[in-house]
Amino acid sequence: MEKRQVLDLQNHVVFYVKTEDLSYYITMPKNYETTSICIELKSKMDNYNLDMNDEIWVMENVKNTFSYIDNYNITLVLPILDEEKISILEKMDTTKYEVIDRLMAETINSAYLNLKEANINIESQVMLVNNERYKAFINWFTSRYKERIACKNLLEIIQMYNVHATAYKKIDTPAISFVVGSYSNEVDAPKVIHEPEPEIAPRKLQPQVSSGFTSYWLLVAITIIVAGIVAIMAFTIK
Repeated sequence: MEKRQVLDLQNHVVFYVKTEDLSYYITMPKNYETTSICIELKSKMDNYNLDMNDEIWVMENVKNTFSYIDNYNITLVLPILDEEKISILEKMDTTKYEVIDRLMAETINSAYLNLKEANINIESQVMLVNNERYKAFINWFTSRYKERIACKNLLEIIQMYNVHATAYKKIDTPAISFVVGSYSNEVDAPKVIHEPEPEIAPRKLQPQVSSGFTSYWLLVAITIIVAGIVAIMAFTIK
């Protein structure tokens, strides 16, 4: 299992966890002894995929997402699924949901163990962030685990810890408030393109002229010229 710290915030440390079957981000609280696991299935998971996209842009999305919930006692977990699993999530084919169900269970268990290793107590109920794109799966999943899984909008979860939370963060001044971003703000991370190395065409072999061969024909030519001169002189003398 790969586990590495990718972000250090005021109240949380964010880790990237990767196993043979799954990968996810998780916040580890610094100042709380008890927390709840909150799972969010992002609409654009590719924007958080370190294996597929430019790391600089991916980490910008990670920073934006986890910074928004840093002031609240929310242990946010972001699973990162491949294209095949995302395709299952988007379809209303419940016969294939078992695959995602297994990965979700593994993610929850792994997150639970990581929190336990940090001596943090975990509430029994897991919160699942609502997402209309995956509504069919979310309904199926929450119905299957009624007592263990609850589905709410992220803002509702945040408001459980702060009644003044809004959908936007604001910078207040004596005269005006500036909206600086929403909780769902993210950028599309460009994919990393691994270009194949260009093939080098084999060089055609050029026939090389032997210096000895050239010298031989030069000697023959000189001999013919000298012989011709001698013959002319002999004919003239007669």
